[in-house]
Amino acid sequence: MSRSTPSVLRNLASSSRRTFTTSLPRAAVSGNTTSVDPRVLSGVPDFLPKANIDRVCDWQSGLWERLQDEVRNNPGLVDVKQKWDRSGLDMTHLVSFTARESNLTLAFNYGSLLLNNSYFLEGLHGDEPQIVPEIYKDLGEKVEAYAEGMVGPGWLWLVRSGDNNADVDIVPTFAAGTLLIHNRAQRGRDELPLFATPPNSGSTTTTTTPSSSTSSSNEAETQTGTTAQVETSTSTSTSSRPRFRSSSQSSTSYPAPLAVLSLFEHAYIGDKYGVWGRKEYARNWWKNLDWKKVAQRSALIV
Repeated sequence: MSRSTPSVLRNLASSSRRTFTTSLPRAAVSGNTTSVDPRVLSGVPDFLPKANIDRVCDWQSGLWERLQDEVRNNPGLVDVKQKWDRSGLDMTHLVSFTARESNLTLAFNYGSLLLNNSYFLEGLHGDEPQIVPEIYKDLGEKVEAYAEGMVGPGWLWLVRSGDNNADVDIVPTFAAGTLLIHNRAQRGRDELPLFATPPNSGSTTTTTTPSSSTSSSNEAETQTGTTAQVETSTSTSTSSRPRFRSSSQSSTSYPAPLAVLSLFEHAYIGDKYGVWGRKEYARNWWKNLDWKKVAQRSALIV
């Protein structure tokens, strides 16, 4: 009987791999996907196979579903639900608001993870690997060391750490920790919806559609009592205003995010990296970052 066990395990492993490859629901890439290079969804050859990208997208879809369910059913989020259904979700307001209330922890976690996971996908591209700019080359080994040494899920952030373009560093956060919201303002992202953003909270009574107006941003400022410049996730307009500064600050607060790597196991486990392949996974991410986008984000820091 013991001789048949390896065969059984191999069959189970093979079945699991097939499930991961084919189980992605269509809903995982529904909603607004304009923030991500569409070629990335087919896999990044020198970094992540399509099966892994599918899992990352599936996780994003699951987070959206759970956030919608929490917003619909938590009495403390009635205001958030009404705004989402009326004019689209203001993720900056949601994360800032829920961070202060212990009974809204689930909504904070879902929102923060959605921000981070979308930013991870947004930092990739479908072209050939780009040359790592000189000012970032020395950070490659630090990325690998952090990835190998961190215990549990988290995120590795490439950040600007000072006013000089060459002031750059790698900063880890754990679980649902994020660097994308600071002082009730979103920073580091283009004015595009988060990846796969649903149009509303999923309420069956919703009849309105998202608006590109700035009313939700103004309402968020009233709710939180701040004058921070807030980006709404439903805005489709192009703005030249700084995206890293709030009106209450004289200069940018650091660290300011430029890109992020997901260190959640679902993102890298598979045939390419296995269980212990975090270091190689991080090394390949560094080689396949969209360095042009990183430069654009860095240029927006004022």
